[in-house]
Amino acid sequence: MIHVLSNGFYRFSEWVMRLALLNMLWIGFSAAGLIVFGLAPATCAMFAVTRKWAMGNTDIPVFQTFYTEFKKGWGRSVILGLILSLTALLLYVDFRIAAVCFLDQPAVISLFISLFIIYAIILSYIFPIYVHYEMNQIEALKYSFMIGFARPLVSFLMIVSAIGFVLLTLFHVTCLLFFSGSALSLVLTKLAFRAFRALDVRHETFMRE
Repeated sequence: MIHVLSNGFYRFSEWVMRLALLNMLWIGFSAAGLIVFGLAPATCAMFAVTRKWAMGNTDIPVFQTFYTEFKKGWGRSVILGLILSLTALLLYVDFRIAAVCFLDQPAVISLFISLFIIYAIILSYIFPIYVHYEMNQIEALKYSFMIGFARPLVSFLMIVSAIGFVLLTLFHVTCLLFFSGSALSLVLTKLAFRAFRALDVRHETFMRE
């Protein structure tokens, strides 16, 4: 019994250290790139690491893997980040205008809420898809939209998880520093893999028929 408990504690400690190191790398490399040129590449590198973990490769060197992925995909990741950021900014500005000019028209407000939900779904899937399938930016955006609506339950769980992590980090600075990005990345990756596997099985079944 004691041996089982000690092994469990050791594995738990290992995961805490892995996640904390990955999160600090994510924050550090994002800041080094002045956010604009660092956040998206660091996020892609972080998801590349959690992808390997989710696939069972838990003994990879975290720093080396992160740094390699950061360098390899820096340019493409910056473009992806700019697309996502400009889209979010456009949605926000349009929503603020609509909230002032069309406040008495629920259909317009409902349209923007729907657009925000679509954006949230795409944002939840985009990084797991981008690092897993190695698509270009436009293909990854399209595939995120398609999978997001093909697997609504998984999409719902991903959005709820993201909201939960954001709320948690607002109240606990420790979580912000050590687990805000890495833990959420691991959760989103594992959930995305469920959607990927389900769709891959359906595709293989269809091809056999």
